[in-house]
Amino acid sequence: MKKFLLLTTSILTLSVASAQVLDGGFEAGAFGGTWTEASTNFGTPICDLASCGDCGGGCVPASGTFYSWFGGANAVETGSVVQSINIPTGTAAAISMMVKIPTPGPGLAADRLEIKLDGTILATVTAQDSAAYTEYTQLLVDVSSAANGASHSLSIEGFQTTATGWNVLVDDVVLTVDGAVIGLFEFEKEENVTVYPNPANKEINLNFGKLEGAASISIISVDGAIVAQHEVNDVLGKTVTFNTSDLNNGVYMVQIVNNGNVSTERIVISK
Repeated sequence: MKKFLLLTTSILTLSVASAQVLDGGFEAGAFGGTWTEASTNFGTPICDLASCGDCGGGCVPASGTFYSWFGGANAVETGSVVQSINIPTGTAAAISMMVKIPTPGPGLAADRLEIKLDGTILATVTAQDSAAYTEYTQLLVDVSSAANGASHSLSIEGFQTTATGWNVLVDDVVLTVDGAVIGLFEFEKEENVTVYPNPANKEINLNFGKLEGAASISIISVDGAIVAQHEVNDVLGKTVTFNTSDLNNGVYMVQIVNNGNVSTERIVISK
């Protein structure tokens, strides 16, 4: 069974269109502001080992620190993570994710994971499929009919229908169109980079510390638009300041490309 998460009284949820799956690895953590999260018993299905335990060793992330864990209660449980995405126009589009069923519980077909787009169920994995998902296995969901450049609601929902727990895990959610990953953003931070203040008002500063070489810096809104961009020939020891007085309040990503590496920091503009 999961440990219970300590919930605060202030829960940030966003339901906005983005040109990519934001934080498909859930690395912003519980209530990180990208997914709209719900759980009957735990408040959120987004877990790490410190918050939720490991269900005897099997409940671990596919990568990184965080993942979504559905089920795992001594009661009927429903959990979900929801995000609005904009699927670019293309011939073939798919949502890919890694799924694991470490314990099937009583093995009921009603204990299930559902992948929905705009409320329509496109894929279902049940406890009876556990043999195919004893380890993290890719689940590929065809969304080609929605590759029209419009906004769509992606929902991942888990259902436990009895007081006997089953466990199903999801990690590394990715959108692909015509074989290309569409702007996957993870919340990974380059250790040498400091972004401050956060929350910000009129400006943000990026100090690169011991990072060397040229860098491309972008501030990206949650709808995928680049709202500011700057190129620096050599970032060693430098601080770059962005004027944010014209930006609307909300969550943004600061993306830094340096020597082929891409890192991202989540910032909040609050005036």
